[in-house]
Parts: sequence; structure tokens; C-alpha cells
Amino acid sequence: MPRLTLRWKLLLFAVAIAVLPILVAAQTMIRIGQDELKSSANEQLLGVATELTREINDMFERSWLGPLLLIRNALDDERLGVEEKISLLTLGLSAIPDIAALQITLAEADLPLLVTKDDITQRLTNAGLEPLAVLRVAPAAIQAAAEAGDIVAPEVTHVAETDDWLATIVLPLNNPLAGQGAILSARVDLRRLSEIIAGNPFARTGTITLVDDQGRQVLHADRADLHRYPIVAEALSLLSSTSRSLGVEPYARPDGQVMLGAYAFPRPFRWTVLVERPERDAYLAVAKMTSSLLWWGMVGLAVAVLGAVVLSFLISRPILEIDRVATEVGRGNLSVRVVRGVHLKDEIGDLARRMNEMIVGLAERLKLERFVSGGTMAAIRLSRDGAIELGGTRRRATMLFCDIRGYTAFAEQHEAALVVEVLNFYFQHLAGLVQEYQGDIDKFVGDEILAVFTGEEAEHRAVACALAMQAKMAQLSANRPEWNLSIGIGINSGEVIMGAMGSAARMDYTVLGDAVNLAARLCGVAGRGQTLVSNATFEALGESLGAELTARPLTLELKGKRAPTLAYDVAQRATTALEAGGGTASG
Repeated sequence: MPRLTLRWKLLLFAVAIAVLPILVAAQTMIRIGQDELKSSANEQLLGVATELTREINDMFERSWLGPLLLIRNALDDERLGVEEKISLLTLGLSAIPDIAALQITLAEADLPLLVTKDDITQRLTNAGLEPLAVLRVAPAAIQAAAEAGDIVAPEVTHVAETDDWLATIVLPLNNPLAGQGAILSARVDLRRLSEIIAGNPFARTGTITLVDDQGRQVLHADRADLHRYPIVAEALSLLSSTSRSLGVEPYARPDGQVMLGAYAFPRPFRWTVLVERPERDAYLAVAKMTSSLLWWGMVGLAVAVLGAVVLSFLISRPILEIDRVATEVGRGNLSVRVVRGVHLKDEIGDLARRMNEMIVGLAERLKLERFVSGGTMAAIRLSRDGAIELGGTRRRATMLFCDIRGYTAFAEQHEAALVVEVLNFYFQHLAGLVQEYQGDIDKFVGDEILAVFTGEEAEHRAVACALAMQAKMAQLSANRPEWNLSIGIGINSGEVIMGAMGSAARMDYTVLGDAVNLAARLCGVAGRGQTLVSNATFEALGESLGAELTARPLTLELKGKRAPTLAYDVAQRATTALEAGGGTASG
């Protein structure tokens, strides 16, 4: 059977379309248009629900919980006295806009310590209420948090007299306060959250409702009972289960009005974000499109046959070009580009331009991978929707700082081009060793390398890598003694914060923490050819040093450390006399 080219297929398809009965063609186009418009309406509702859920999650985690965790950590600091901690509550209350009251409950105290904001206290007083009685967290919530030993889901209450909605966040303290177990709790004013919901642009054409796990309206004065709405009943069934999937569907209200709704679930609260719009308004464009398609279908029938040949050539040529370019890209040729069809002002032109943009993006990504750490690329691959959020996680890691000694003097005595060439020459060899020992280069800072080792035997691999780097550097320097360059290395292990730091516009995926600082300090005092290993790393090595290595204990005075720091000068036994030196060197 002879193979039909794309051009002939397009020609035959265009002719077939031209001779099909107009009603069948119009019906098909109308159905497709209806589906697309309905899908668009559904996506809009779902998008609004998702966006509001994300805003609630962000407000809880960043505006409320994050600052409260900082306050709790400060209260856990045994270096602060009781008066300082009470002052901390007052300062924290004034610094967090939405917090109405902060409370510390001691295990053996009759009454908790409560600090309140003046504005909500005045509102409650004007309404004839006792502010302390309203803002004080109930003992039951305190007891639930104490039994859980962690943060529990916020409880939301409504003060009908002032129409205030308050959320309760309870955080058990890790350390005793005044010799007693203590609980930090906060009453959060949800007024700003209510304004965000009311100010959403969708609220002008639809309805946005927050529903609690009892089916009642939240952040609304009348607290309407909506559990009879079919979509609310379905959302409540999901809310009570482990499933928190999104949903969108048409349904009829008890009054008979047909609505199109979507729902989503914010993480902190046992709420459902319900977004609704009358189905008639959502699908109004479908009716208009139907009449329009019928008229244009008649016009299309008249011109389809005449334009079939022209259309087949116009479409097939750029598509065949795109197919050729895609084949070349599949073979690894990223220098090829789509030329034909790029200037067309239609979908094929868009496809041709996007194909070129994709090729450029692939080439740039291959180049970009050389400028970022492996941890950064792993975070990008594992991120949802390709978006990396600021923040980090605690992980145990081993940090290796390597600094070239004598580099500053070398840079002052030679031309800039040679300085850069020499630096890259050494970095190429040293970076290869980091990769060989399964480490990840976090960054290059001047003539210094920061490498991070994680996973099993991270300490062993880091020390082995450091000794290999010293050996390689000695070998390279022996061939170029006139450069007078060597390296000093500092290694430390411990818990660090690993994640994206910076701003939404410019961030750096790196490691932070005192363990990182200690490794940098050890590198700063390491002499030429010297590898200083912290006590934490040395203890993790155990008996694995072996007879071919030496470890000389040192007591060092490090910048920023109050007490002397115990470290070990680790070296190959055969080269200890030659390479292990004391004293401080700088690059």
C-alpha cells in the first residue's frame, strides 16, 4: 500500500470536510465549542478555589505560624529570664498584625499569662464583653495540645456581638518555663482573611464561601447552614476522610437554581473553599457561539473546496519542517531551528516559534546545569509545577570548605587572564574529585569551594575526598612550583538548613547553619596542605581512619566561638611530615 504524505492527507481531509453535510459539521463544531467553554468555566472556578486555598495556606504558615514559631523558640531559650520572655510576648504581639492575643499557660498555675491588643480589647469592651474571658484560650484546647505534644488544627470561634472571627493556635513549649511545663497559644483575628475573600475579583460575578466541617458558613455573620447543598455534602464527605482532592461539578440548590461550583481544602483549617457561579451565566457564551457557528458553517462549506489545495500546502510545509527539526533534536542536534512557518500568525506559527524556543531552552538548560549545584537541579526536578518555594528543611550533612593558599599573592603578581585560567585549572581537578566521592559543589566563592556530602557514610566520603584533593594539589603544585599554591581544608558535620534562600525574584539553593559556619572557620585556620576535621566528623568516622592515616588533636580558638574548639589534623601517614603544617594561611 503506497504511503500517503502529509500533504495528500491534508488535501483529502479538506475535500472530505467540504462535502460533509453542513448540519453534521456544524453539530460537531458546536459540541467541541461547548466542551471547551465548559472546560474553561470549570477551570476558572477551580483556579479561583485553588488560588484562595493557597492564599489561606500562605497566610497561616508565613503570617501566623512562622512568627509564632520564632516566639516559641525564643521562649524555649534558657538564657532568657522570665521578664525578658514576658517582654518578648508584648513585642511579638505588636509585631504580628493579625494576632489579637498571646497566652502562656503553666501546668501548675491557676490562671494563664495573657497579653492582648488594644484595638480588639476596645471593641469587645464597647460591646459589653469581658475581653479576657473572650480572648483567653479554653483549657480544653490547651489540654488537647499538651496531649498531642505538637501543633493542633486551629479552632475557629465567632464573637457575634462584634462579628469577630478568632482562630486559636496552640504550640507546646519544648522546655519548662519557670520550672513548669508551658503552652504558648495565640488568638488570631481573621478580619484580614475575610477582607481578602471579599476583595477577590471573582466575588463580583460569583460567590465565594468558606464552609466548616459542620456545613456552616464561616467568616459570615449569619453563619448559614449549607449542608443541604449537594456540592457541600460531597465536600464534607471528603473533608472527613483522608482525601483532600479538588472537585468541580454542576448542581441544583434547594431553591432550584442550577449552579456550577468548585471546592478546595486549605491545609490548616477543617474548611472547604466553595466557589460558585450560576450555570446560566457560566455557559452564556455557548448559546452565542451556537448561532455564530451555524452561520459561519455555511460560509465555510462554500469556500472549503476552493481553499483545500492552498490550505494543504500552507499547513503541510511548516509541519513537515517542524517534523524535520524535531527529528534532528531527537538526535541531539540543538543548533537546528525551524525556519519555514515561523512568521505565520496562526497556531502553526505559534508551534514553530515554540519549537525554536524549546530548543533554545534545552540548550540553555544544558549550559545552566554547569552553573548550579546538583542540589539545585534536584530541587527543581522534585518541585511541583516547576515552582520552588522559599524555605528549607533540616538535614544532616557534612560540609567541606577548600581554600587555595597563596592565591591572593599570586593574583597580585600576575595578569587577570592568567589568574582566572589558573583558578579554573585547579577547580577543574578539585571539582572532579568532589563528584568522584559523590559530593555536591554548593558554590564557588572566589578561590574557595563549598562541597556538601549527604547520605550514608557522608563523613567518610568527605574526608577521603579532602585527602585526595590534598594529594592532587600536591601533585599539581610539584609540576608548577613557581606558582607557590596549596590548599587548606575544613570539614564539619551536623544539622543544617538546606533549601531555597533569597527572594521570589532571585534565590540560591544552599545550606545554612552553625555547622556550615564551623566548617568555614576550620578552613580559615587550616594551614597549607592541612585538613582540619571537627570533632563531630571525627567521631562519626569511628575506627575507619585506618593505619595509613594520622589524626592529631588540636584545640583551636575560632572566630565567633566562645569556647575553644576541638579539631583534628587528618593526613596521610606517608605524607604527614611533608604536608601537615600548623599556622594559619589565607587565600
